[in-house]
Amino acid sequence: MIENRKLEHIKICIEKDVASHYNYWDDVILKHETIPAVDLDDISLEVEFLGKKLNAPIIVDAMTGGHRIARKINESIARACEALGIGMAVGSQRAAIEKRELEDTYAVIKNYDVPLRLGNIGAPQLALGYGEEEIRRAMEMVDAHALEIHFNYLQEAIQPEGDTKVGNLREILKELAHKFPLIAKETGAGISRKAGEFFKDAGFKAIDVSGVSGTSFAAVEYYRGGKAGEIFWDWGLPSPYVLIILKDLDIPLIGSGGIRNGLDAAKALALGARVVGIAREVLPAALNSAEAVIKRLEEIIRELKIAIFLTGARNVEEMRDTSYVIRGELQQWLKQC
Repeated sequence: MIENRKLEHIKICIEKDVASHYNYWDDVILKHETIPAVDLDDISLEVEFLGKKLNAPIIVDAMTGGHRIARKINESIARACEALGIGMAVGSQRAAIEKRELEDTYAVIKNYDVPLRLGNIGAPQLALGYGEEEIRRAMEMVDAHALEIHFNYLQEAIQPEGDTKVGNLREILKELAHKFPLIAKETGAGISRKAGEFFKDAGFKAIDVSGVSGTSFAAVEYYRGGKAGEIFWDWGLPSPYVLIILKDLDIPLIGSGGIRNGLDAAKALALGARVVGIAREVLPAALNSAEAVIKRLEEIIRELKIAIFLTGARNVEEMRDTSYVIRGELQQWLKQC
């Protein structure tokens, strides 16, 4: 059952080490500015993303739904996002599309004034027959401003019960992107340049890069019995690498995949992200309470503000001109791109 799988995913992410073995954000070094441009308290984190104003360039990225525990997680996150004025994406809504009694585990987000709400449907489901009806249901379920289409073919290939059909997916996506505000989202393996160009040309509103550095869903599925997950644990494109190769496409980018703190978030902004996506870093807090989520996010926001201050920038927009150094394995990736 889908809801049991959702619970398994949550438990594995909490109880097991499913992180990529290498976090490529450590290979990005922001250059220090000795004399900051403004007082720390005058640093502005406000941004506009997809026409919505956020108090900080942060989206609590897609995690879960489809189980009673998932409802508690989503409610804690929604309360925190309302309090802090930041965005939120729910996890894959397939469970509720197929079982209406599970809708409340996602729809709880509508009880809170979250400034940017993102729904979520998997690309494999579109290849298998989902269409406009399912898209509308998903968006109405959470009163979404836009819908993430997640590309999790790595996970599906490892998953014992995975869906690996592609079919005429490109044609389906082109048609849907002209009718609905869609965001292309990976789930830990990164967006290729070829795919990024396709999403822009197809009319997608943004790209969530979600590359290697954070949670490995090949690892998650390994713990569910997908033996190949151990072999493909670190498969994919590094998160900061994807930002660098896509930033000239002139499509809004969400920097995600392994963001652990405000310094990582600042690095993502410097590499071209408009906002950053944070997921597993707040999951333990979300299982506790909304207050715990708020506390953790406030720490990240404070760290982000300090990083911007120390680079000599005054706001999020100026971070795009911040100087940085690339080292280590990420440097090797860029030499061969």
